Amino acid sequence: MDNKQKIKQAYKEIAVVGRSLPLSLKVVGEQAGLTLAEVRAEFPGSLDIQQGIWADYLRTTLETLEDSPEFAEYLVREKMLGFYFTFFELIAEDREFILLFKDKLGVWNYIPEFLQPFKDAFIEFVSMLLAEGASTEEVAERMVLGNQYPGWHWPQFMFLLNGWVNDPSADYSRTDQAIEKSVNLGFDIMGRNLFDSAFDFFKFVVTRR
Repeated sequence: MDNKQKIKQAYKEIAVVGRSLPLSLKVVGEQAGLTLAEVRAEFPGSLDIQQGIWADYLRTTLETLEDSPEFAEYLVREKMLGFYFTFFELIAEDREFILLFKDKLGVWNYIPEFLQPFKDAFIEFVSMLLAEGASTEEVAERMVLGNQYPGWHWPQFMFLLNGWVNDPSADYSRTDQAIEKSVNLGFDIMGRNLFDSAFDFFKFVVTRR
């Protein structure tokens, strides 16, 4: 285990035991068996450690999906569903730690600082999915014009994360239902519809003149 992993593991252990997110890098270093200088060389502050931990959740989720032979054969809609189910199954293992971020979440906190690097990587992943969907016509071209639509998926992620944090149901069944309904609705909206047919017909009429 390298120093970064030791620090992140120590941070989670201290947080869970103390039921609060630690701020002292010195204390984290002592738990990790490292000096303060060694900790600061990897993470200048506690926020950086938090960001690193959440970035790991995303990276592990994507690596898990990539290692699945079936994932490459999925439709884009199924890949998005697979991402969410895999992600929430992963973080469930750290639920005690995740719940310590509850006060930093909420509908009014659109981009919590600890999720900023996570958000950037998430948007990149969604952009790749939508580009794939456009190439297979699962997603209408209008939905990826200007590369703005991927950003619309971030509120969906925040909605689902907040729902999971507050989900009292057995095996997080409410979250599972929310994932299915929100993702399916999103892809129904992104798919070709009457508007697209009308636009294609308009282009056909104009170009024939």
